[in-house]
Amino acid sequence: MSADVPRSNDAEAKAGRRQMVLESVALVLLSLATVGTAWCSFQAAAWGGMSQRMTNLSMVAGRRATASQLQASQMALLDVALFAQYVNHRANSNETLARFYSDRFRDEAKTAFDAWIAARPFENTNAPPHPFVTNLYQPKLLEESHQAEAESGRLWQQAGDAGRTSRSYVLITVLLASALFCGGTASKFDVLLVRRGVLLMGLAAFFFAIARLVSLPIQL
Repeated sequence: MSADVPRSNDAEAKAGRRQMVLESVALVLLSLATVGTAWCSFQAAAWGGMSQRMTNLSMVAGRRATASQLQASQMALLDVALFAQYVNHRANSNETLARFYSDRFRDEAKTAFDAWIAARPFENTNAPPHPFVTNLYQPKLLEESHQAEAESGRLWQQAGDAGRTSRSYVLITVLLASALFCGGTASKFDVLLVRRGVLLMGLAAFFFAIARLVSLPIQL
């Protein structure tokens, strides 16, 4: 009888220690998962906001590219019309009117025209057919349009990257919430094996979330 009492006390002591360890692990898990959930929620909101800002800036750059391209087309029509008048009057041997129109070329068209004339197009069959070939005629507005279009694409890519990062933080928040649930409910089960299993599930979700978390960029 007396030998059974120490064994009973030892069993109760071991059970008590196991219970204390489980509760300590659950407490640490709850604390860390709570902090992690708050951090990931903040990061998800920050990256979501950045994604929206980048999307808006991309749209602004896209509109700027379209406007510059439209204006460049309008200026090109003007340049072509003046050049057509120059060619007509030169063909009619009216040098005065031909010079009148050539003097009114815009700077970009004037540069292309001078380079075209330097190639002696009326004598040289290998000269460019007109000043508006791409290596001669380089409108500033068209270049600005290309730059704005490239900027729009770059911003759109950044918006997509920020959106994916935000969604990754949301996923980690869900994982940490699962860890919180497991850590908070593990002690509610009477069966030790079930209690351990639920706590292990919470730990697994927590460590998987942390592994994903360390690979993500931070937005402050």
